[in-house]
Amino acid sequence: MQSFTASLKLWLSMQCQMLGTVSAAMLVQTPFGVPPKILAKWPNAAANNAALREALTQVEDKKRLHLAPDGAGHFIVGQPLVIDGESWGVLLLRLQLQDKKELPAVLKNLKLGQYWLQFILQQSAEAEPVVAAPVIDKNSASPALLQLSASLLKENSLQESAISLVNMLAGFLQSTRVSLGLCQANHIELEAISFSANFDKRTQAMQAISEAMAEAIEQGAAIHCSPVIDQAVDAAPAPNLIKRSHQQLLQQQQLQSVHSLLVRNGDVIIGALTIELDKQADLSDDQRSFVQQALHFAGAILALRQQANANVWQGLKRRIAQRLERWFGEDSWRGKIITSCLLVFLVALFVPIDYRITADAALQTTDKYLVVSPHDGYLGKISVRPGDSVKKGAPLAQLNDEDLRLERRKLASQVQQYRQAYDTALANSNRVEAAIASAQMDQASIQLRLIDQQLARTQLVAPMDGIIVSDDISQSQGAPVKQGDVLFEIAAAQGFLVQLFVDERDIAAVQPGQQGQVKFSSLPSDVFAVRIKRVTPISEVREGRNYFRVDAELTRELDVLRPGMTGSGKLMVGQRALGWIWFHDLWHWLRLKLW
Repeated sequence: MQSFTASLKLWLSMQCQMLGTVSAAMLVQTPFGVPPKILAKWPNAAANNAALREALTQVEDKKRLHLAPDGAGHFIVGQPLVIDGESWGVLLLRLQLQDKKELPAVLKNLKLGQYWLQFILQQSAEAEPVVAAPVIDKNSASPALLQLSASLLKENSLQESAISLVNMLAGFLQSTRVSLGLCQANHIELEAISFSANFDKRTQAMQAISEAMAEAIEQGAAIHCSPVIDQAVDAAPAPNLIKRSHQQLLQQQQLQSVHSLLVRNGDVIIGALTIELDKQADLSDDQRSFVQQALHFAGAILALRQQANANVWQGLKRRIAQRLERWFGEDSWRGKIITSCLLVFLVALFVPIDYRITADAALQTTDKYLVVSPHDGYLGKISVRPGDSVKKGAPLAQLNDEDLRLERRKLASQVQQYRQAYDTALANSNRVEAAIASAQMDQASIQLRLIDQQLARTQLVAPMDGIIVSDDISQSQGAPVKQGDVLFEIAAAQGFLVQLFVDERDIAAVQPGQQGQVKFSSLPSDVFAVRIKRVTPISEVREGRNYFRVDAELTRELDVLRPGMTGSGKLMVGQRALGWIWFHDLWHWLRLKLW
């Protein structure tokens, strides 16, 4: 792992390169009650000068920004660094400015760089004034990402941008090593290794990193591998990812964890970033979020660098032009054949042929009857099943009538009691009691007749000749039913109607009286002629498109036809040019979109 001092040197170097006009710089820590300590200098040979030390004294005394001229066009800038609300140190710069108006832009960049420094201090356990908890808050993440994007855009080549990316992320995460690989044809090409200007791709370590990147890219997902993560995955359900290459890299380098994240340009995977940690068992949520956001910005920049550096397209265009010249040159027989075929194709576009509209078809009957439950009760005996042919009046099912018969016996007994009470009242000449008993007897008699009607309706019979086309309820004996529940659906065995569903783009060409053909899936060898009866305004949505229903009648019927059969129909709507048939959908779509 890079030391804390190396991270600070990297930070100072990146700041100076970002500003571009810095000739000398120093990063000094000024703890309370302790002499100042120089942590980093840039460049090493020129940073230690009297002007910078004088500016350090001025900043310590005044606790504010120090700006002083140092020769023609040169200025000494002393920027106090405040970390977590406390004075941490001083950044000293000797830079060249053409005009003082450029100073606000310089100070703004220094402010952004201070967020990056704060993150480095928070991540490092060696920084005494700061807590070592790896935290990236929302206020510091965005400026750090801007700093990262600006640094990548400033580089002149793809390799330099890749090196800057891995070095910055390695400094942020305090990781052992950060590696970046980009997709090249059918393999992964290592572009940069953190803090390594040169590396041998043939070594075992580099090959292991390349295999880990390829493992993540082939599965199209980020892979996080460590003993702690694997135990958590075993305890909770997670997507099954192959981590064999990551586990081998983990064991070979004796690491705590390995993380491979995908680098994307939009939805296209252009590479992978592998992070190796030897002191952390896992990345924190904030660290993962920061790295993912950094890769989101870096992916587009790296893709632009790839396109700028690649000259493959020019060679490809040249090869295509050469191939076309060989095929369509004056002495090429291929060109003559292709030209002849094109002429024949163009002539064929204007040949008129029969235009047929294809539509989904469904067979229905013109007559259909529903048998429903006459009252609440329970299913008893079921006499028919789906597909059975029935005659009018044939028994279909019997509802359980035990409760009704008990109720009838009760009401019959009450009628007899009221009749006896009525006779007794008449015998005693008690007109009032006789009237009451007569009314009660009439009421009970009416209820008795109602029960008799319900008993008569417990026997369900077929109202017409036809075929049972409803679901099978023979396994539901004893099940409760409500009044109005559909028990049977009877369709007529003759008089079929074909329903065709025509796309709304073709419905204008369909007219009543036109002829067509229908073939059903259950009868693939038979073709039935149909005639359009009516074009209905009823529409329905199928697979995201709108279709209108067209009713057609069969010219002949067979006994094997059954309601509910589906198939495909073709309607003859006249003659059209072959080119119009092929391309009219595209033409209509363009006219609609460009309107």
